[in-house]
Amino acid sequence: LTNSGVAGGVADGLVQLGEALGIGDAGLYATVYFATFLISNVVTNNAAAALLFPIAMDAAEATNADLQLMAYTLMLGASASFMSPFGYTTNLLVYGPGAYKYVDFLRVGTPMQILLWILSIIFISNSSKWYISWIATAVVLLAVSMFLTLDMNYKAICLKCKPVTRSQDEAKTS
Repeated sequence: LTNSGVAGGVADGLVQLGEALGIGDAGLYATVYFATFLISNVVTNNAAAALLFPIAMDAAEATNADLQLMAYTLMLGASASFMSPFGYTTNLLVYGPGAYKYVDFLRVGTPMQILLWILSIIFISNSSKWYISWIATAVVLLAVSMFLTLDMNYKAICLKCKPVTRSQDEAKTS
């Protein structure tokens, strides 16, 4: 890719797209992440990272963006394959036995993909404030734990309740 000039051409396109967003280096990181996760949903994550590495590094060098942050962006984008059963081995392992359809991966994976894209770019762009990602992760973990705990308590309480059958419900309305 580098010797043929393809990497430079694609990198220029990504740089122009990133600059069009008007948010500095974060725009470049966002476009590289987007391109990487699109490719990662079609081929394996290792292949996506290998294909886009020279492109991402050329784009980072062209804009004087941090090469290490660009590598993190590439790594996260390549590992984010939620929209397709073919992008990651575990997706493919559950595809057949779980009787999933391709649209199931799109329905569940697309919101996850977009959320992770946004959060990754926010955290990568604010890498000097690394503690924000730790705090956000702790808040999400706490919220999910509380939700699951409350949900289990709710189910336990409901299991103790006497279930209402259809005939009892109809008798009450008559």
